[in-house]
Parts: sequence; C-alpha cells; structure tokens
Amino acid sequence: MTLDHPPLTHDERKAAEAAFQGRPFNPLWSQKAQHIYDGIRAAQGNRVANSQDSSVGLSLPSTNPSVPFHVHYSESAPFVPRIAQVWILEYQDTKERRLEVCPGATSIEQLLKVFRQRAHGRSFTIQMVDVASMSLPSASLSSYSHDARQIDQDGFLA
Repeated sequence: MTLDHPPLTHDERKAAEAAFQGRPFNPLWSQKAQHIYDGIRAAQGNRVANSQDSSVGLSLPSTNPSVPFHVHYSESAPFVPRIAQVWILEYQDTKERRLEVCPGATSIEQLLKVFRQRAHGRSFTIQMVDVASMSLPSASLSSYSHDARQIDQDGFLA
C-alpha cells in the first residue's frame, strides 16, 4: 500500500487527535494543521468548522493583551526525555569539582577523551552520580538543549 500524500507532521497529528477527541484547536499549530482540524470537525457535523472559535481551554487574559496564550504541555509538541549520564569531574591539582551531564549512550572512552581535551594535561578523576539535588548558580551554568521550552508548576509552557 502506498500513500499519495506525505505523512502528517507532529502538529497535524495533534490537530487530528484534538478534533476527534473534541478538544480545542491550539493556535500555535500550523495552517495545514488548522485545515485538518477544521475538516475533521466539519465531517463530524457536530460543530462549526472554525478553529478560531475553538479556543476553549486556552486562556488569553483580556486585561493584558501582551500576555500570550497559556498552552498546557500536553497540547504542545511532545517533550522527549533524553537519557543522560551525570558525572562529577574533579581536578586533582585544585580540587575544583564540576558536574558534567552527557548523552546516555556516550561510552567511558568517549567521555575520557572529551574530559582529557578540556583538562589540558591536568590530572582528574570522575565519579558517576546516581541521584543528586543541588542548586545551580546561573552565572556558572553552561548548558545546551535542542528544546528550550520550559514548563511551569501547573504544567503550562512558561
């Protein structure tokens, strides 16, 4: 069996699921996702096919138009947890300790190669962390993420 159309994008699938389940349209989805949502809702015949009127569940405070829509994480593109390794790297000459977070599939050999390059000849030890809780001073935190979204305590995108 061959398809004569490309597979749906993530937001197009989310729009289709929302339409079938009677959930509101997310205005952050693409125009094509809106078209899919409207088409499914129209075919169901139980609502007007207008996603702009389907903002139930998304709140835009009328008192402050500069505040964006509040979107729950479950209505956005999925957050894909990534497996990571966490190591404490300690330089022997200064006893400086660093917390290093690395991709989960990284081998010890690859980790040592990277840590050796960063150490510039300094001696160090590494120790794996199983569980930890610590405050992170923003001035010294260096991180990178493909997904820069944040979720607040109520599950809404911040």
